[in-house]
Amino acid sequence: MLNTFLTLFARTLSEPRTVAAELINMRFERSSLWLALGLAAVLNAIAFQFSQLLTPSEIALPIIFSSPVVFALLIAAGLAMSVYSFTFVGRFFGGTATLEGLMTLLIWLQFMRFTVQVLAMVLVFIVPSLAGLLVLGASIYGMWLLIQFIDVAHAIESTFTSFGILVASGLAIMIGLAILLTLLGVQNMGLTPYV
Repeated sequence: MLNTFLTLFARTLSEPRTVAAELINMRFERSSLWLALGLAAVLNAIAFQFSQLLTPSEIALPIIFSSPVVFALLIAAGLAMSVYSFTFVGRFFGGTATLEGLMTLLIWLQFMRFTVQVLAMVLVFIVPSLAGLLVLGASIYGMWLLIQFIDVAHAIESTFTSFGILVASGLAIMIGLAILLTLLGVQNMGLTPYV
């Protein structure tokens, strides 16, 4: 199982478009995907909390980052919004992705992100500076992978158009999260207002 995971992880880095097509063709049930999305959100929240214990921030974090439950819910909400946003914004651009296909790809990216976070926590004890570079590099390359995944899912064959979908979806997600946080009664996300 672990060997299969690591092999798929390595293949995603070297041949993302092929892996994206393979994952979509697995056609997972939507109910299973929602469970996987929840698990991915919880694992990433746990990894973030551990990273804060290992390298505490010098400034007080807003409550959305200091509470693992709230942070996990925020990740899950952000993922769900991303799935719907990438799907419907992509269709506006002429894409043909299914909700399940994009959900599969985004969940896989979250599990990859969790793996990088765990590796970075290990590197903190060995080569702390390398851990920071790993996270930075993974964030940049992760954006490239996401664009490739969006392109394959929507069968657009245009990286530029897929980047446009990413930007437009990002704006839609930000607006959606702002509305969600307002409905939850979170006015400034625990931040001290600037005076």
